[in-house]
Amino acid sequence: MTLEMITGLVVAVFAVIAAAFGLGHIRGTSKAEVKADQQRTEDNAAATVAAAERRVEATKEASNVQQTVNHMPGDDVDRELRNTWKRGS
Repeated sequence: MTLEMITGLVVAVFAVIAAAFGLGHIRGTSKAEVKADQQRTEDNAAATVAAAERRVEATKEASNVQQTVNHMPGDDVDRELRNTWKRGS
């Protein structure tokens, strides 16, 4: 073997090693991006569920208030509104 062949072989081995590291890095980056996208999707889904739950609760509370007002005589409703607005001012 000549010096040029040995040098060429060493360079080729280093090139293969560098390529392997490069591919590993690319693959690792791709996996991290997929995991981050999945986490964002899960976070968005959880936020959507929480918002829907709050919406249901607010609708239920509004319905309860409506039921209470519907069962109160008109004078009681007026008095309750006047008291609320006086306290808020």
